[in-house]
Amino acid sequence: MKRLLVAASVAMFAVCAAGADTVKDGSVSVKPGKWLWKQETSIIGFGSKEQNLECLIPEEANITLSKLANDLQKGCAVDNVREISGGYLFKLKCSGKYTGDADATLIHTDTMMKINAKGSVSLAFIPAGFSMKSDATYQGDCSQAEIDKARTRWMKKNPGKPPMGPVPATP
Repeated sequence: MKRLLVAASVAMFAVCAAGADTVKDGSVSVKPGKWLWKQETSIIGFGSKEQNLECLIPEEANITLSKLANDLQKGCAVDNVREISGGYLFKLKCSGKYTGDADATLIHTDTMMKINAKGSVSLAFIPAGFSMKSDATYQGDCSQAEIDKARTRWMKKNPGKPPMGPVPATP
């Protein structure tokens, strides 16, 4: 579950506008560069805190909420996506390794994002409450070495898709 929540906070940086009160999906977009994210997670009262600094390349800066959910875990999806001022409200539903639902809120600008989620998961068939708060802030440009490393990682995960910038040299 911890990995699921961490992946959500890393990937969901900022959201573009949708065209209706209830939309099937949302679109997430942020400024490429170095991002600092901090997350607090609590499952049945036991908490953890994490922090990470990461280079986000243009190829990773635009994604739908549905793809984000599926990237968290095969079998995760979003439902009841609703546009709000500065972001979205949505339901995250997962089945598979971890099964559960969460009500989530994502508020953003192009250089800041906040996610709050609260729900329950099944741990060994026992329902357990959890909550997660995540904040991400843009820190500036990535170095060329950081960009090359991130683009190499992206290309391995997305074979056949053309990168948006120069391909890093292979050692």
